[in-house]
Amino acid sequence: MWLLAGPALAAVITWSVAAVVGQRWADCPRGMDTPHRATIGPIMWMAWVGMTALLWVLQGALAVVLPKGVEPEVKWVVLIVAAVVLFILFGVAMGSPDASPGGPCYRD
Repeated sequence: MWLLAGPALAAVITWSVAAVVGQRWADCPRGMDTPHRATIGPIMWMAWVGMTALLWVLQGALAVVLPKGVEPEVKWVVLIVAAVVLFILFGVAMGSPDASPGGPCYRD
């Protein structure tokens, strides 16, 4: 269960950020941009692979660094905090569209 937590959290993060960013672009006056729509799929896969690798490294480091007597809940809290940080960083990196009144949406 512990080793599957990293990929599962990474999948939740990438799907959630893609949903939020997709909604931001859908709210544009002219709808979601074609270039953005065409690139969100590959970005999600790359982000999922990268986040999975980062979370697995963190899980391995926690297993090595934390003493044996530490409660398992501490590992889960650290892992979930790391997932929230990755969610925020990925959301900021994906950005929001800038919409000029009556004009197209574009990425800043």
